[in-house]
Amino acid sequence: MTVVGCGYTGMRLAGLCSAAGRDVLGLARSATSVGRLRAAGLHAAPLDLDDPPAALPAQWTASRAVVYMVPPPDSGATDPRLGAFLARVAAPPGALVYLSTTAVYGDTGGAAVDEDTPAAPGADRGRRRLDAESAVRSWGASAGVPVRILRVPGIYGPGRLPLERLRQGMPVPRAAEAGPGNRIHVDDLAAVCLAAADYAGPLQIFNVGDGVPLSTTEFFRLVARAAGLPPPAELPLDELLERVPAGMRGFLVESRRVDVRRMHEVLGFSPRYTDVAEGIGSALRQADW
Repeated sequence: MTVVGCGYTGMRLAGLCSAAGRDVLGLARSATSVGRLRAAGLHAAPLDLDDPPAALPAQWTASRAVVYMVPPPDSGATDPRLGAFLARVAAPPGALVYLSTTAVYGDTGGAAVDEDTPAAPGADRGRRRLDAESAVRSWGASAGVPVRILRVPGIYGPGRLPLERLRQGMPVPRAAEAGPGNRIHVDDLAAVCLAAADYAGPLQIFNVGDGVPLSTTEFFRLVARAAGLPPPAELPLDELLERVPAGMRGFLVESRRVDVRRMHEVLGFSPRYTDVAEGIGSALRQADW
């Protein structure tokens, strides 16, 4: 397997592969990430898709499952990094798993979405991912490569809990105005990537997540309780939106319930952490907090 963008989630996926005796190559942009992978005993190589090589070495992709985790740039409505990667694949992989986002569904006011729900992103963050989904599906059809798209919600885990925000007393939306959200523990995301890489069926798009539609406010309360911190202050949503950076507003305004039945029934994958409090506790025990 080749993991492109082998960072926070990719390290865990690479570890799973290695523990199972599967060959894995991690590609990362920074020398620090490459060094971390090699220090863990993994094969790693540098790849900067903002300054890509003329072609990728054939052995990086030939007949291997490729899991692509590189995020798009922070601006614009397209993903030139993915385009640079696909244009330089010298030998087609056995399958390509692309990590997208549930933001492609946009705001549904808390209504449920499944893989057949039309995508309607309300911000460029979702539009970039939807453009990437279209690009990878077209490339897969042209190259004869099976494509699997995972629509991923918010990721939490060791080192990825809002502890500093809680310590600083940063407020959250008033509970009555906080719509349902969706999450996945990083270890479950790594495991479902492996399941998607091994999937041999015809479907391309899978929602993934823990299936527990907690609001941001509920999640922050659980983290505070587990970490022994004061619960967050709650503000009316309009007032809160005036205080937060523009990049955070979509996370507070958009609300949906993500249906993950296809993940269970077709991929045959069930997350370990469907109890969010248990997932938070595990993350705290693994992190120096």
